[in-house]
Amino acid sequence: MAIHYSLDAKLNILGEFLEEYTQWHTAVVKSLLLKGPKPDAPEKMISWLNDLSLKNIDLDGRYAAKSELLKQKHQVLAAMSTVVKQDAEKQLDTFLTEYVVFMNEMQTFCQSVLLEQWGLDVLTGLKNKAVLHRELDVEMERLSREGFPFCLGLARIDNFDAISKKINDEQAEEIIKEVAGMVLQSLRSYDEAFRVSRDHFIMCLKQSDLVGGQKGLERLRDLMEDAQMKFNIDGKEKLVSLSCCVAAPLPGDDVNDLIDNLYVDLDKQIKDEGSVLAYQEMSPLERFMKTDGKDKG
Repeated sequence: MAIHYSLDAKLNILGEFLEEYTQWHTAVVKSLLLKGPKPDAPEKMISWLNDLSLKNIDLDGRYAAKSELLKQKHQVLAAMSTVVKQDAEKQLDTFLTEYVVFMNEMQTFCQSVLLEQWGLDVLTGLKNKAVLHRELDVEMERLSREGFPFCLGLARIDNFDAISKKINDEQAEEIIKEVAGMVLQSLRSYDEAFRVSRDHFIMCLKQSDLVGGQKGLERLRDLMEDAQMKFNIDGKEKLVSLSCCVAAPLPGDDVNDLIDNLYVDLDKQIKDEGSVLAYQEMSPLERFMKTDGKDKG
């Protein structure tokens, strides 16, 4: 119930924006048709956009670009509402047309951002970075207090940067959504999945030791192999593949360090596309000694 209340509270702000723009719309119509006083443009949504932090939710820059576009369209509408031309009816027609388009885009944008802030990756339906650390902290506390093990898995779409340069944005998004669907399908009902970058996913495999965590990622790889997801580049079909690694945290581990180590191991130790690397997360001292020993050798 608390989660739903939190979402409802966030969405209330959209209602405030809609009410302010609706009142402004009525005032503009009266102003243009009856030559009444020129109303001030709405301020709440623009102020919200100016203060909006997109750090944890804008994985590909789409929200930042859309935010700037909405500001520009707002300014155009505001200018149309204050400068009355000779043909006021034609000006009103233009204003109303642009207003409808703007309101639809504004509502879609605000709903998406508010859902992202709540913790939902709108593109894939998975959870996002906004709630990642909060949820992992809960599992770390359970591990420390009650000894309930869990594993973290990191999955990456192989060569996605190179792939996305040769296909359009819609095709790239389709690959991301299909992979996210496979990630979700591979999990048990009580596991969690997060999209943490354009092409990286983190899975929290609860009540699993390292062997169970590796089996979870193997299920994902098997699903990918069975699905035979393909994309077309220069008339040739290519398969989408994933590389994954998994770690079993120890009590007292730092979640940020653990995730950083997963990225390092995924980038440096996995050489073959579509492979799975499993390891028991070492303490910082053990990892330092192992790295130091290799450097000296």
